[in-house]
Amino acid sequence: MVGVVSLNVCGLPSGLAPVRDRAVEFCRRIEESGAEVVNFQEVWTRRLLALLRGRLPSFGSVAWRRGVAGLPAGGLVSFSRLPLGPASFTSFRGARPAAGTPLFRGLKAVNSRLQGVLTFELLGRRAVVGNAHLSANRDGDWSADNRHHRFQRAQLVALHEALRRAGRADTEVTILAGDLNVPSDCPLYPLVIDGGTWRDPFGAGDQPTYHAELLPPGRPARRIDYLLVRADPLRYPVDAAALLLAEPVPLAGRPRAFLSDHVALTARVTLPVAPDAAAPDAAAPDAAAPDAAGSDAAAPDAAGSDAAGPGSVAGPGD
Repeated sequence: MVGVVSLNVCGLPSGLAPVRDRAVEFCRRIEESGAEVVNFQEVWTRRLLALLRGRLPSFGSVAWRRGVAGLPAGGLVSFSRLPLGPASFTSFRGARPAAGTPLFRGLKAVNSRLQGVLTFELLGRRAVVGNAHLSANRDGDWSADNRHHRFQRAQLVALHEALRRAGRADTEVTILAGDLNVPSDCPLYPLVIDGGTWRDPFGAGDQPTYHAELLPPGRPARRIDYLLVRADPLRYPVDAAALLLAEPVPLAGRPRAFLSDHVALTARVTLPVAPDAAAPDAAAPDAAAPDAAGSDAAAPDAAGSDAAGPGSVAGPGD
């Protein structure tokens, strides 16, 4: 089985401690967790990417794509103790709201170009991983009449299509991790799991993944982060689904501080047995190292990547 983790690191300015301080602690905990694949969202700068790399020394493979100005496309970066194949990023450009003011529609159209899904293969395991971040609905209303509904629906459709394209004929397991910004109790949830195509190991507990203490007064916390699996459930079961980093900890002179505004998700997923001829651990140290040929699974602007879209502006999303 392979341990998988997903965490939105809250890489944007916030009321939390600086991300460089929080990253030291959450990386230490991830290093000790026994996970093999870690998917981060909101890694918007090369400086933060370098910090994460330095603090996760046992994760020798890194998957990301360069966006505009060389920043991580979509703010998405994945680390692995297993060798990875080439990474690809698909933005959600083309998904735009049909409702709301012209300003709202324009801003969300730009935001949709910046966000998307990073996909890569676990070499020799007939498995594909997707790391995704969808646009946020800050209205706090996920009803079908809300101005975000069709917009987020279009992003979900694009997400599932990108994951279908990422698989090969022999792919047996696909894992989707990320901050989808769609609550599990809203009308769009059936599309999140694509009508039951995806297993949702966290569905039974349905615990919130955003800290209630950080929400506006009166707004309930919901489950908006997911770790989903598409595979034969009998051959490839999922075990040990749990939340990580859920409690505040002493940090940077603060007696109690959250390590992110989101909690992390972790689960162990059964994968196809690696063949004897599988590539050794040192074969693909970096799925996306920008400055060393062959060392990164995501060379900049390679064919098949949709790093940010020509003419788009790299930068933070919701």
